Amino acid sequence: MDEKTIKHLIEIAKKNLERNWTGKYTKPSPQLYPHQWNWDSGFISIGYSHFNLNKARQEILSLFEAQWANGMLPHIVFNPNVSGYFPGADFWNSKLSPQAPKNIYTSGLTMPAVHSTVCLIIYKNQKNNPDKDFLKFMFEKLKKLHSFFYDYRDPNKEGLVYIRHPWESGMDNSPSWDHPLERINLTKVKIPSYKRVDNTIVSPENRPTKEDYDRYVYLVAQSKKHNYDEKLIFSESVFLIQDPLFNSILCKANEDLIEIASILKEDSSQIKEWYEQTKRSINDKLWNEEERYYTCFDLYANKQIKPGSVSGLLPIYGGIPDLKRAQLIIDKLNSPSFSNNGGETYLVPTYDMQSKEFNPVKYWRGPVWININWFLYNGLRRYNFHSQAERVLQDTFDLISRYGFYEYFNPKRNLNDFSSGAYGGNHFSWSSALFIDLFSKYLN
Repeated sequence: MDEKTIKHLIEIAKKNLERNWTGKYTKPSPQLYPHQWNWDSGFISIGYSHFNLNKARQEILSLFEAQWANGMLPHIVFNPNVSGYFPGADFWNSKLSPQAPKNIYTSGLTMPAVHSTVCLIIYKNQKNNPDKDFLKFMFEKLKKLHSFFYDYRDPNKEGLVYIRHPWESGMDNSPSWDHPLERINLTKVKIPSYKRVDNTIVSPENRPTKEDYDRYVYLVAQSKKHNYDEKLIFSESVFLIQDPLFNSILCKANEDLIEIASILKEDSSQIKEWYEQTKRSINDKLWNEEERYYTCFDLYANKQIKPGSVSGLLPIYGGIPDLKRAQLIIDKLNSPSFSNNGGETYLVPTYDMQSKEFNPVKYWRGPVWININWFLYNGLRRYNFHSQAERVLQDTFDLISRYGFYEYFNPKRNLNDFSSGAYGGNHFSWSSALFIDLFSKYLN
């Protein structure tokens, strides 16, 4: 990695964010995702915090304008001036819920809670005499978001929250969701009519199938039937998953919200209880002793889901495992499931490469994503696995320098055709923003 190339890529990354800036928020990509997405804006804010603090704050403030009364932060906030996206505001009809904001149209789902972590990063990236006003404004909103998960998504009061739709995981089309989704028998349920747009902008072979989308749409229809009432949805849903990445992100966010409370001299006793319970429950319930890393728990079936997702490696981001388990995670990372010591693959594939479900080009079924690399890199550094962290950093650089700032990448390194290794949206905002963060020491 030479400094000149890194600096050049940072400038391109900044231009991508400028290209996607709308005046209020940043689109994830120019065409494929024209509205504001939840954790996308979190990642984007991290990038901005290194060179434009006003935009970093604005990105988060814009998102939290759409926070529901119950604390939920929706996974999409719709721009009323943009049409032609599916599923759009009319499809979601968030006004069915009395909890939804009155004058802002949103989806009826949420996403991983990166936001306390992001706000702390924004604060720490200020130069000299950091201003606490932004943290003061955000603190109760962030605490309310965390409270939503424990009040509405933790039915057993065990400190583990569930997702009720694949879109909430952030890893929408992971093979981990295949068996739970198969409970939705498409020959016996009514699927609302819809018309996709995503597979007209990018190659359909890289996107979820029609059957996948039918099931996604069905789950949304079930939520709408109950006017987005969380308890009623839980009583009927067949998709209720406790995911290690989702919960590890929340655990890390609790840790960072505790630090924010300390900075502001606010009471953090409740947050500390959440933090300790979630950390303990991830270890007790989501660890898979046979495979020696973490996996999802299927609340509907009351059993663990077959391990395979990169999600199972990422509790190191949240500081969840002890050193013994952390070393086992490194062993798994270095195994043929996720790595190849001969240098034939980029870190880190999003699904076990030895599994029949692995697909190196299909959305969340195997490709490398820069945000997952960012989580892994920070987790590895947290445990002082510096050589492995440098491998992740090197591979991230190699992918971006070879293909550009795409949405996701083929983990196979030795592709002859350079155009065949990058997929989804180009000029992708979180790839750009997180590259800036990962290589921030090279900023002018």
